[in-house]
Amino acid sequence: MRNIAVLTLLGMLAAFPGFSQTANATEQEVLKAFHALDDANIKKDRATMERMMADDYMYTHSNGSVLNRAQDIAETMSGDVKWTASKTEGLKVRLYGDVAIVTGLQTLTGSAKNYVSGPRRFTDIWIKRDGRWQNIGGQTTLVPAK
Repeated sequence: MRNIAVLTLLGMLAAFPGFSQTANATEQEVLKAFHALDDANIKKDRATMERMMADDYMYTHSNGSVLNRAQDIAETMSGDVKWTASKTEGLKVRLYGDVAIVTGLQTLTGSAKNYVSGPRRFTDIWIKRDGRWQNIGGQTTLVPAK
């Protein structure tokens, strides 16, 4: 009986590092996708945005607007949006199978009609479909000035 308990414990200890490595690799995949979409927004890269935003995408922006995929891409491509840089910090990824929640702080530099530049907290929702991560939406909230 004692041997079974020892073997079970050893098996559990051996399994946890593997799980941790797998979770960390998946988190890195999600963050890579997150950064690619963030860069695409700044660079107005329509092809990347179309590939990385799911068809059922819906986002609530810091100005209160709720946009679907087509609306969000059209707004980003318009001349009214002139973001020059995006800085993110405090990124955290939580995994739930084929769903990932990314939270953090984003600071946008530049200008955009009906938006305020500066820091905002965000929550992005990602889903793995057909072997790749796609953003299905999220929400941002402005950080009040101190």
